[in-house]
Amino acid sequence: MIIRSENANYDENHEVDFHLKNFVNRVLMRLNSILEYLVNNHPDFFLPYIRALGNRLSKIIKQEEEVSSALSALLRNYRLKEKDGKMLLVDFFRLLRNKMIEVTKISLNLHKYYEGKSVRRMRITLFDKMRGSMIPQYLMAVTFKEIMPIEEASEFFKKFVDSEYEITETRPPPLTMVEEILALYERESDKTHDFTTFKIQEGKMGMKITRCMSEEALKSFDKDFEREFAYIVECYPDFHRTKRMNEKFILTRERSIMMGNSYCDFCWNDKRFVEKIEHPDKEFWEQI
Repeated sequence: MIIRSENANYDENHEVDFHLKNFVNRVLMRLNSILEYLVNNHPDFFLPYIRALGNRLSKIIKQEEEVSSALSALLRNYRLKEKDGKMLLVDFFRLLRNKMIEVTKISLNLHKYYEGKSVRRMRITLFDKMRGSMIPQYLMAVTFKEIMPIEEASEFFKKFVDSEYEITETRPPPLTMVEEILALYERESDKTHDFTTFKIQEGKMGMKITRCMSEEALKSFDKDFEREFAYIVECYPDFHRTKRMNEKFILTRERSIMMGNSYCDFCWNDKRFVEKIEHPDKEFWEQI
């Protein structure tokens, strides 16, 4: 095994440029996608889901009433643009949309940055940006367990995530060699994770994560958060993203910090070089 790099640059106070309107736009588009999926695949749960999510968001807003009032001027009456010339579902449910905007602002801890004047851009910490990304998505996911049995709820949301990664047209792979995945993580996760990357053999690369900002951001919101739903939101898509990088790549993983383990054990295999896909055993990972 060849150690490629050891990264211990986790920094929740690292500041980044932030554009609130673009950020909220992504959150609302995610909500719109969930609503569309419900209409098309489980319409009988559509209105119960809207009511359950609305009630959940209302409780958070009430708990953070002072923060919400301080930020009420930001993105007031904000609406998304039409999608393919059609009205977005989320805009038909204005109250739910506005509640989601309020909870997103609360999740971002924007009261620490907003000075009572209109701003287009600001700088916020990576940790607060991660909170703003994780908390609304987690709330959208975990709400399903209020309207259906928990096993069915997690499986339904997993199928929704699968549907988001369905590709109908053929695309050239953005990566040619599995080693490039490590460079990608080393660049994009430098401040949000502590990890070690390494080469196991030709066409087989690994990464052990020992600290994860996504998990810590959710824990700061709810120390007893439902890990199964958080995993589907944040970690499950890794398998789809790997296939999108190159259809020859296969990701295996048996442990995840999001699921309560002490580390995440990523192993990427390139089928062109690795005949038998086997995940390294526990002893291997604990020696790293």
